[in-house]
Amino acid sequence: MMEMILNKNDLVVGASFENGTIQDYVDESNTYGLIRIEETTVNWFLFNKEDSTEDMQELYEKVTKNENHFIKNDFGEEVVLFDKKGTVPFEDFIEKIDEYLDVELVNAL
Repeated sequence: MMEMILNKNDLVVGASFENGTIQDYVDESNTYGLIRIEETTVNWFLFNKEDSTEDMQELYEKVTKNENHFIKNDFGEEVVLFDKKGTVPFEDFIEKIDEYLDVELVNAL
C-alpha cells in the first residue's frame, strides 16, 4: 500500500510504502528524485529525448557515462536510475517507481 505525500499546496511530491519512500525532487533544479527501499537508495528521473529540458538532457548524458545506472524504456519515456548505494536490485526500484507513477496518474484523473 502506497501513501501519497502532499506539499502545502496539496500536490503529490512523493510517497511512503511498507519498506521505503519515494520523492519527486531532491536537487535544487528539480531534475531528479530519490527512492529508498530498506537501507538502499537510488536517484531517479523520467526522461524523454524529444521533450526533456536542456538540464535533463545534460543529466542524462552524465548519468549514462557512469556504470552505476539502470534505464527502463517505456515506449520512449525512460525511467532512469543512478548513483545506487546499497544492495537492493535496480529492478525492485523500477517496480516501486512504476507503482508510484500508476497511483499518481490515477489521482490526476
